[in-house]
Amino acid sequence: MVDPNYRVFLELQRRNEFGSGQENRISLLASDLTVSTNKTVMNMGVPFSGAVRGESLNLAMDIGMAQKTVSITGILLDQTITKRKSVTGDPVTVRFTSFELAQLIHSYVDSSTFQDDQNINKIIILIPSRVNHNFEYHFETDENTDLNDCKLIPWSWKNREYDNDFTAAVSGGKAYFTPYSSTNIDSASLGITGFIRSFTTTVSGQEFPSVQFQLEFEEAKVIADNFLD
Repeated sequence: MVDPNYRVFLELQRRNEFGSGQENRISLLASDLTVSTNKTVMNMGVPFSGAVRGESLNLAMDIGMAQKTVSITGILLDQTITKRKSVTGDPVTVRFTSFELAQLIHSYVDSSTFQDDQNINKIIILIPSRVNHNFEYHFETDENTDLNDCKLIPWSWKNREYDNDFTAAVSGGKAYFTPYSSTNIDSASLGITGFIRSFTTTVSGQEFPSVQFQLEFEEAKVIADNFLD
């Protein structure tokens, strides 16, 4: 499946066109992961409601908006990177030092969405799962399945199809709750689309030769030349 120590991956925009396994990906060794969902609700007070009712009243309008962010802290180690720039081209595989990897990610964060081989537009976070899209257990899984033996699914803000039939077609509930496989085209392409808001690295003598990092990723549909792909 995947190395159990690496369950967080940054994905290059080039991966939208092709790729399998770890091609056009960077693995992150995360020690802490914070997911934040901030809902936008228009909350307005009703004038004179306190005078008439003896209790003030607010009216809230749920307009279906939220800001979703992922914050990751961890370390960078030497890592083998495989890149492929065309369907017919041969992949190039090289081993980066932790310092080179830090520089590489910084340069990618500084790139434009129009640079398919530089822009990072997706993050994949694999989490253990027992329950599928229909509120049933995955195949060969039950309530007693140990956490280390659970299937892996990509983190998302999708709803299970069982929860709401109306959003099933839109949310892709079944696909996002199907056990992950890096060689499966459907599950391998799933993740959180957006952009890296910030990337910070620290070189510490105590951690040498690893490099500490903090990363802020924000979920969004980035408008670019491949927006409709």
